Amino acid sequence: MPLSDDFDGFLVDLDGVVWIGREPVPGSPEALAALLAAGKELVFVTNNPGREPAAYAERLAALGVVVGPERILTAGIAVARLAAAAAGEGGPVFVIGAPALKGLVKAEGARVVEVEEAPAAAAVVVSGHRDFDYAELLASKRALDAGAALFATSRDPTLPTPEGEWPGTGAVLAAVETAAGRRAEIAGKPERHLFELALAAIPGAERVAMVGDRLSSDVAGGHAAGLATILVLSGTSGEDGAGSEDLATADPQPDFVLPDLAALLR
Repeated sequence: MPLSDDFDGFLVDLDGVVWIGREPVPGSPEALAALLAAGKELVFVTNNPGREPAAYAERLAALGVVVGPERILTAGIAVARLAAAAAGEGGPVFVIGAPALKGLVKAEGARVVEVEEAPAAAAVVVSGHRDFDYAELLASKRALDAGAALFATSRDPTLPTPEGEWPGTGAVLAAVETAAGRRAEIAGKPERHLFELALAAIPGAERVAMVGDRLSSDVAGGHAAGLATILVLSGTSGEDGAGSEDLATADPQPDFVLPDLAALLR
């Protein structure tokens, strides 16, 4: 009996599980389509806010996985809500991150400010992006020194790509926290905020598992949320020290370890 039969619903990570960079993980799209056809409840949960949910839904649909954008929850959604609440209606928020993340913050009613206005920001949001520079680092420090609240999408140190792992949000956040002497509140995995949103999206599912490739966020967060955890070895974590996270030394340990998402159905 395949492992998928043990569960009614799955929270599924994207990077390292469904795709790596622009390339799908072999067998993952077909497995997801089969799970949906079998009536399983799926919610995609990612710490990567580089796209808005509708864009992620389009990318999944191109792979044959048809879900609505309401079934895709990013750390960007969670962090935007936290920052907007801290700033107040129309309050200024300085965002280190991709345009999609800035759009999510605006959608929550906050006013996104640029580097020049950053010292007056009521909140600072940090997420990894390719154009991060010293000007953003300095602006964030000025805002935080003036009392702004600090939020981040995650502490994930790296992001899996076909060329190997790239620096992730955790690397950018380390610079911001070091410069300001402050510690951020995390909106994404492994903290509770994103899991609460995801589970609220599938209230009818009683047996839910978290499927991810990162021990420190997917497995740790799923465990803290009271879910079964399934680690796939197609991304950042590996056996015998392979990958950037070592399964042998992880605490907590995943409930199940699979080579990839497709193995759920084998």
